[in-house]
Amino acid sequence: MHSQMYSVIMRKVFVIAVICALSLTGIQAQNNIHSWKMGALSWKDFAPNGSIGNKHSHMEYYMGIQGSMSEKGGVKYLHPTVTAFMSNEYSWADPAFRTPRLLAYHQCAFDLVELHRRQLENYLMSGKASFLELIDPDHMVDNAMQQVGEEIALLKAETAEGGDSVRLSQWQALVKQQLDTTTLHTFTEHRDAPMRWGLAFDGGIAFIGGHLHDYLGHGLAFGFTGDMGYRRHFLTTALSMGGSRCFDTVYHTVWEINDLYPSDPILHLNYYFAYGYAVVDNAYLRLVPFIGFGRQKFYYNGMDDSSHGPSDGCLHVGVDFHYNISNQVELNELLCRFRYNARHDLVSFHTKLYATYNRFEQVIGSPTGFTFNLQLGVSLMTGRAHCE
Repeated sequence: MHSQMYSVIMRKVFVIAVICALSLTGIQAQNNIHSWKMGALSWKDFAPNGSIGNKHSHMEYYMGIQGSMSEKGGVKYLHPTVTAFMSNEYSWADPAFRTPRLLAYHQCAFDLVELHRRQLENYLMSGKASFLELIDPDHMVDNAMQQVGEEIALLKAETAEGGDSVRLSQWQALVKQQLDTTTLHTFTEHRDAPMRWGLAFDGGIAFIGGHLHDYLGHGLAFGFTGDMGYRRHFLTTALSMGGSRCFDTVYHTVWEINDLYPSDPILHLNYYFAYGYAVVDNAYLRLVPFIGFGRQKFYYNGMDDSSHGPSDGCLHVGVDFHYNISNQVELNELLCRFRYNARHDLVSFHTKLYATYNRFEQVIGSPTGFTFNLQLGVSLMTGRAHCE
């Protein structure tokens, strides 16, 4: 019992070590393993050790689960995959017994390992695995290793370890047929769910125009934007805060504030709600013109009620450009039983250009004007997707 548990633990440790070595050392680590995709086995894949009693050869193989990535059309697809390989270091064959039949036997056994690898990966992605299996995928790997071990033992017994060429040919034909009919999903296509959500942080400059520029100077602004999308339609809420300076004509005559002097700082707060439609929405770019309504408010000497200046509802018209720098679909095996089995994340640089029209009727002279806003920032858009 203890020896069996120790063997399972050591096998898992070896799989983890090999996967880490592949990531860190690349080609050098690949020389120590042989995967099914690398082609047919040869005697070069076996160490030249001598026989142990009546045992003239041995193939050491392993399975494990790790993340995999593929890319198509500017989209990266991340999904779990089952790996299987033969260890060149721990597989061996006595040079005196290296016959074509023995090599064919080991190739048939290795084909069985590949078959069970595909079956396990398909089961993992099918949505049929239970929640307990998914939170402990090593248990599924152990079961697959046990099953393939039993089949290889049956192959060895029925073919006399390759000595019975007729029975070996039957096994080879059967395993090949099963391999040909057990295909894997490529996971390079996806279909987005209708709903998605986004958040952006940005900063930029606000240009004051019209009669309003007689009283206020240009300023800087920072803010954030929240988006909720349905297909190409977007509802947006945004808040920005910035500062500028008042001009001479503001003093006493416009703001009617005795303690506000020329060139004193003015804080302005702008928030709005808008509707936008993505006229361009692909893997690289999203272009969303929008129109909305909000409110612009000015403060001096802080933001308490006693220091607020004029405020006004204002129309917002603009366009939002998103240049995707990361477009990633991540398949989650825990969600495979649901229609949308993946998460689609977009990270982008975005440029927002918009204008507001203001008319401060409560201020002497009812100054009107525009603010032209240019903001740059980073945005994240996320939603569900069906990956296939």
